Amino acid sequence: MRNKLIYKYIGKVLVGYSFLLLIPFVVGLFFKEFTYSFLICSFFTILLGFLLGKMKTEKKYLYARDGFKIVTLSWIFISIIGSFPIMVDTKISFVDALFESISGFTTTGATIFDNPEILSKSILFWRDFMHFIGGMGVLAFAMAIIPLAKNDKSMYLLKAEMPGPTVSKLFPSIKKTLYCLYGIYFGLTIIEIILLLIGGMPVFDSILISMGTAGTGGFSPLVTSCGTYSVFAKSIVALFMFLFGVNFNIYFLILLKNFKSIFKSEELKVYTGLYLFTVFLLFINSLSLFNGVGEALLNGFFNASSFISSTGYSISNVNVYPTICRIWLLFIMVVSACAGSTCGGFKVARLVLIFKIIKRDIQKMVHPNCVKTITFEGKKVEEETLNSTKSFMFLYIILILLILFVVGLDGLPLETSINAVFTTFGNVGLYFDIPNFNIFSDVSKIAMSLGMLLGRLEIYPIIALLINRKD
Repeated sequence: MRNKLIYKYIGKVLVGYSFLLLIPFVVGLFFKEFTYSFLICSFFTILLGFLLGKMKTEKKYLYARDGFKIVTLSWIFISIIGSFPIMVDTKISFVDALFESISGFTTTGATIFDNPEILSKSILFWRDFMHFIGGMGVLAFAMAIIPLAKNDKSMYLLKAEMPGPTVSKLFPSIKKTLYCLYGIYFGLTIIEIILLLIGGMPVFDSILISMGTAGTGGFSPLVTSCGTYSVFAKSIVALFMFLFGVNFNIYFLILLKNFKSIFKSEELKVYTGLYLFTVFLLFINSLSLFNGVGEALLNGFFNASSFISSTGYSISNVNVYPTICRIWLLFIMVVSACAGSTCGGFKVARLVLIFKIIKRDIQKMVHPNCVKTITFEGKKVEEETLNSTKSFMFLYIILILLILFVVGLDGLPLETSINAVFTTFGNVGLYFDIPNFNIFSDVSKIAMSLGMLLGRLEIYPIIALLINRKD
């Protein structure tokens, strides 16, 4: 029975997670906050992890569906555990705390707090640290536990979420691959922290904002998000939001000095094109809304970076933009950034493939005998991959509509409900006309929490968890 092997792996995850829970506890001690919720959670987590890890099983091999279950259950476990310190320290309900926790780990950034500035330093740190963990935690974990074969097509969707290409394109060893990916991840984060310090941002804020940017999350220690920081700091955050939306394979190619392959990347070209068009659209339509060309341009760059990277930081009220801009922002909110980044959303790679499929189908209608092969990044795309992309798009739309139906039961305006579902399912966190998510019922919060998990884990792992199949 492989279920024991699944829980054995989850136990290993929980043991590692228990040590991460000690970091916000230490941060609290540094600021003379003697709260022990993180310490207690760490103790029970390591105990649970140890008990699960001691399970005896004769099975040693994991199938792809087992890997999906491990990833999904791990996310559920860490989200529930992560909600307890929030619930204890802030005295909010379990549903609200779970919503905040899932929003943190899925790098969404949607919050139920009116004013984060009243929260303790340890909780503020924990909110952005969840972003930092969630940004690469699941995908790196998936690479470590799921066996990869040369002809393994079932890994396609997980590979789309991983911050890099297939494992074999980096190093034959998974550990070396993880070291490389985490080296890039930590390196970019540290560079951003240093630049924000140069820009005059306080040390604590620069660490939190950088972790939120790295995980493309969006939790801020200030009620104004990034609005009160210097122009230089805002520019740095905007730049790094864009950079963390790039496929991490590009940074690996930079390390190899393979610039020719970088300039040939279809995904990078489309991602950059969508970003520049968004900046232009926001800038042109907001010249009369801000004080001068410079402010309009800065807001255009910042908001374009925030929406397309699914980060969710803001420097001004995005509700001031005209309807055409808000519709476009909803579109790029759903599409988001590149596959292999820390972002949520549908992904640019899938969008490119969908348009290529549509183009091929039209050509077949005009020329029935035409044989057209679809390529992406200079390589032939297998029909199985194309079919899974179409299925994913169908499921993506259906699930958004189902969650929207549940949220619609609250009786709030249609635009408010649409914004809430799009921003949570797309793991963005930046929303129109919503003061905070306390305006929704507990049922809607649970539905949107599920949407955040579905969006971040790219649907199929959770579906695999629900499918019972005898071994």
